[in-house]
Amino acid sequence: MTGPARVSEKALFQPARTVSAPVSLRGVGIHTGTDCAVTIHPADAGSGVHFALDGGGSVEAAVRNVVDTDRCTVLGNGGVTVSTVEHLLSALIGLGITDARIEVTGPEIPILDGSARPWVEAIGSVQIRESSVPRPVPPLSLSAPILVTGKNGSFLAASPSDAFRLTVATVFDHPLAGTQVARFAPGEGSDFARDVAPARTFGFIEEVEALRKAGLALGGSLENAVVVYPDRYSSPLRFASELAYHKLLDVLGDLFLAGGTLPLTLDIVAVKPSHRLNVEFASRLWETAARRNLEVPIGT
Repeated sequence: MTGPARVSEKALFQPARTVSAPVSLRGVGIHTGTDCAVTIHPADAGSGVHFALDGGGSVEAAVRNVVDTDRCTVLGNGGVTVSTVEHLLSALIGLGITDARIEVTGPEIPILDGSARPWVEAIGSVQIRESSVPRPVPPLSLSAPILVTGKNGSFLAASPSDAFRLTVATVFDHPLAGTQVARFAPGEGSDFARDVAPARTFGFIEEVEALRKAGLALGGSLENAVVVYPDRYSSPLRFASELAYHKLLDVLGDLFLAGGTLPLTLDIVAVKPSHRLNVEFASRLWETAARRNLEVPIGT
């Protein structure tokens, strides 16, 4: 059952933030193998994040615009789509970017090294501009938990809290991957750029081979993903529990779609999350705010 949102004074506003100058990155799309490019442009306070798509049209980074969650999160509007938005959106939410116009060339966001670190570094190269005008945000405090469940014991749950905390557990029947746990709590010393952004996308060798045979994952390589073999990883992990931290990175990116900023007072637990579950969870958060008729720029 979803409880009503409670509005606290400190949760009503957060600073609007955007990049101080355009920043661009180019690379291969992991699913299509196509050369793709992205330029992140500054945007007005309160305008939100919009993707300007190749061939015309634009789409807001909002949960109502999700059109597919198979292997990645895909946004679409009027028949045009952009795929694999989750790593870039994770960088934006992790750095507190609320407003941007993102120009995209190609069908998807480039995978780069498989993590959010290149986006963090690129944005850091131009710095972040904070508006003097506060941005209304959804004060998503809950009076009762919410729960979204999936297959094989997977779930995402949120409960009332005094701060934002996110814990993610991955569970694999594999001697190396096994069970891993990742935690992100900004108020308790967690740093997105240090602790989350470097975590790379991964796949098990059996899945990779099956995707290749099906003509998928055409841009995947050992330079942009960790491949899990029966007895080894394709490259040393960047830190312990990197697989779980990448799943946490994905959860944050998909959570951006519920309002473009971290919920301020939620304790979230995710076990075996997927893009489908993440987006369903983000939709539940959006609906909670909408039912309370909060005057915030969330999915409108």
